[in-house]
Amino acid sequence: MSVNRGNRPRSKMTPRERHLRSQLNQLISSKALVHGTLLYRERSCGRSTCKCTQGEKHPALYLVVREERRQRQVFIPKFMEEEVRLWVAHYQKMKQLGEDLSRICLKRIEKREI
Repeated sequence: MSVNRGNRPRSKMTPRERHLRSQLNQLISSKALVHGTLLYRERSCGRSTCKCTQGEKHPALYLVVREERRQRQVFIPKFMEEEVRLWVAHYQKMKQLGEDLSRICLKRIEKREI
């Protein structure tokens, strides 16, 4: 008896499953992804004549990531903010697509379909 390794022919997929798989493949193959959370913080620049020494601190964006069970914050320069936001959004979209596909596969298991 041969075992199907989850490679279901497109003809046997629902339109929803085909659509999700297509979106996921496009996202993974053509977009940058980063798993992390964006965080705004206020900081001082260190110049003695700057307004931040009077309490009006500079807003700064950080990417919070986990590496080897430890949290790390990576400063995102202004010129990279838009791009990094996109990368985080791409990861979130990929994660959501994966969850949606997982639910479809779970239903197939429950119905004893392969």
